[in-house]
Amino acid sequence: MHLAGILHHRIGSCIVWLFHLFAFAAYVMTELTLPRNAARRWLLPAALLLLSAHLLVMMYHYWVSEVPWLVRQLVALDEENNIPTWYSSFLLLAASMVLLVKRATVRTGGDTGSASQDRKETRFWSVLAAGFLVLAIDEVAGLHESFHSAIDTLWVWPAALLVAVCGIYFVPLLRRLPRRTMILYVLSGAIFVGGALGVEIIGAPMDADTLTYEITVLVEEGMEMLGVILFIDTTLQSMAGSRGTWLVP
Repeated sequence: MHLAGILHHRIGSCIVWLFHLFAFAAYVMTELTLPRNAARRWLLPAALLLLSAHLLVMMYHYWVSEVPWLVRQLVALDEENNIPTWYSSFLLLAASMVLLVKRATVRTGGDTGSASQDRKETRFWSVLAAGFLVLAIDEVAGLHESFHSAIDTLWVWPAALLVAVCGIYFVPLLRRLPRRTMILYVLSGAIFVGGALGVEIIGAPMDADTLTYEITVLVEEGMEMLGVILFIDTTLQSMAGSRGTWLVP
């Protein structure tokens, strides 16, 4: 199948997935009063449950007895169109929506900065929200896999260059943030990128039909999930106390 056909098929599937994800996330954001520790209370346990399911099923498959493919595919972190993929995409979309709320607090939160500085900050939050939306689409549509199939170079090298450019772009925003918030944002980004790119490089040459590879996938996907959850948690904490926020202690 040509690259255009692959992209068309995956983008079509992605639209259906994102419709449901956006509807649910929009409901959460607009109808519920969320505690500011919502990420730690709800998102983190769900991620740990999925990571544990992957590990236990794969350990049983390689050490005890063969597990049917349909069962493995349901919880395998390296597969598409299953529960972990849906959840990872949901996390990224939730991060995007939280950032849009964060953007709104800059305008209505009574910040002491000038109007010009506030406009610059809202632009940063908007770009960051768009970036997470693109990542959510990619998680479901597998766009980076299609890109990798079209070139000879491992996709992580162009991605690493893009990450470096983005990091430089957001330096002015980081410098405006409180020190603790800035550190947590940098830490969450390092965890996410370390899993998405660093562990990907380690696992690329491995034999995919081994428990070692499945553990590598566990580390990769776990770092990605935990990085996004830490990012969401940091954003929620930073909004606590802002005028007009829907967060509660």
